[in-house]
Amino acid sequence: MDILSVASRSLGFMKRNGFCAGINEISESFSIRKLRGSDYVMPTERDLEVFKKLADNLTYRPLISIVVPAYNTDPFGFEGMLDSVLTQAYDNLELIIADASDDKAILRAICDSKSDKRIKYLELSENKGISENTNAALEEANGDYIALLDHDDLLTPDAFLRIIENIISYKKRCSKEPDVIYSDEDKTGWDGKSFTERNSKPDFDPELLLNNNYMCHLTVMKAGLLKKLHFKPELDGAQDFDLLLRAVREGATFSHVPQILYHWRTSPGSSASNTEAKLYAYEAGVKALSDHAGALGLKADVYNLRNVGYYEFRYSGDIFSQRKDLGAVGGRVVSEPHRGKITGGIMNSDGTVLYEGLPVGYTGYFHRAVCQQSAQALDIRCIKLNPELWDEFYKITGVKYSEHRTPGTISMRPHENGRPPQEGEKIFDAKSLPEDADIKKLSLELSKRIRELGYGMLYYPSWQVKSHE
Repeated sequence: MDILSVASRSLGFMKRNGFCAGINEISESFSIRKLRGSDYVMPTERDLEVFKKLADNLTYRPLISIVVPAYNTDPFGFEGMLDSVLTQAYDNLELIIADASDDKAILRAICDSKSDKRIKYLELSENKGISENTNAALEEANGDYIALLDHDDLLTPDAFLRIIENIISYKKRCSKEPDVIYSDEDKTGWDGKSFTERNSKPDFDPELLLNNNYMCHLTVMKAGLLKKLHFKPELDGAQDFDLLLRAVREGATFSHVPQILYHWRTSPGSSASNTEAKLYAYEAGVKALSDHAGALGLKADVYNLRNVGYYEFRYSGDIFSQRKDLGAVGGRVVSEPHRGKITGGIMNSDGTVLYEGLPVGYTGYFHRAVCQQSAQALDIRCIKLNPELWDEFYKITGVKYSEHRTPGTISMRPHENGRPPQEGEKIFDAKSLPEDADIKKLSLELSKRIRELGYGMLYYPSWQVKSHE
């Protein structure tokens, strides 16, 4: 991302969130530019030959339908998208173009020029929006799986080879095919030759999905499931997010390909380069999440976080009465509340603190440091325990579980909403531990026991306590 793009995005952020938050955003944007680069290298001719040989030798060759809703697409961008599909190493594909453009002769001519029978050009009588246009393409899809592709984005040459390899591998492990497969992605300039902002995604995390549509591109779904769900026109802008949330409710299985298979092309005004360009989409995301909560019978409020496209999913009342599957909820530990750094909180099972050293005002790689997410381990100094586990807590720590209320939670929402300060949360009173207690050891032992008993753990980054180490 160039300096002008950072400046434009940061000014919009500052307008919504205030001067101090804006300064933090600008500072962090430049400090993590290297982390937000992309290590994607365009394949050589030799690489392409290897991809083709691997694809030809696959033991499973399902038909994949790629659906592309198009509307007044730039011809250069459209042809680049077409070529990235037609040159795939894995060739058992069909490409369905649902064209709602004002002048349909333009895209039709480009499709005809390719002379490839795998292209299905569908002329729509009117533009009914991205959901309805995509639904029209779905009706023409004959594949076993359906892939979603924007009308000017690009796929890597091995995209569907890696998708099929992932399906085969998943089936060997789980004795069935995954319902949804998603990959890592990055962004590319209009020329399709420079790459930035690699998005290395985590494996499926239903808690993180309540904060952000982190799967995004490339997403491939079983045809039967996608046709059953369809896209909802009233959620245009967040229609893909809503689709994934409804797939979760259907009990879908998810598999992650940890490779860049999708290049999200940036252009002036596109949501890839300018988050201000599609603010309506992020409001639709709030509705998608609110609908999701209602469908699950959960009482929760959904708010935009300061970074658009990211949300807070805040449960109302006692969280454990609604989420009996959770054993613990935990927040972060910081050296100083406002200008300090993160010293504790969510950890891997080996005790590595995920966001250790990150300044308090920063949001981290793709803002994940401020997202609720599943945890392997939580810091005992900022934890709330399911009452079912209080006896286990005593067995491990030798201290009876008791709670106190924190001064207040950290708001990561836009300032413009004018909400009063959030009331503090009742969490474990860490002062009841002996002064010489081994905090990390106790935290890991407790977290391990929680997992052994079949409970999950949730990280709530808006909960915060000051370290007394």
